[in-house]
Amino acid sequence: MSKKQFLLVLLFFSLLPSLALALTPGQRIHLFSGQDLNGKTIDMSRLVGKKPVMLVFWASWCPSCREEVPKINRLYEKYRDQGMEFIGINVGYNDSVAKARAFVKKTGMAYPVIFDKRGRISKMFAVQGVPTVFVTDRNGVVRFKNYGLPTMSEQDFRQLLAN
Repeated sequence: MSKKQFLLVLLFFSLLPSLALALTPGQRIHLFSGQDLNGKTIDMSRLVGKKPVMLVFWASWCPSCREEVPKINRLYEKYRDQGMEFIGINVGYNDSVAKARAFVKKTGMAYPVIFDKRGRISKMFAVQGVPTVFVTDRNGVVRFKNYGLPTMSEQDFRQLLAN
């Protein structure tokens, strides 16, 4: 076995545990709570069963995250009053609360943000890269997962909000 093949096998097996934990559409999300950047507690157990939720995992150093904010802000403006909850989660990796706050201010991020200082929430969701977006129905079942903006239709959103 060549060195390159060995490294690929090693990489595959090192990722296996987190891939096994990765949530996929049809699975229920893990419940968590945390404080947003303003000190308000966000508790998923209070949202599941009541509202569909979009979780947006991001980092201040991520160029793609910066590009996604205006798009997600538009979804937030369109669907929050119809009953959908939006939560940003800064993954905490190679980041700080100060950098997260500056990013939120600079990009005009409209939805609340949790700073995942120890990466606990990111590990629960087996986040491998940013931005990672999960959209759940009101029962906490993942209906969409992707890197970046959801490729969901207007009808998909209406169905989430109606059920």
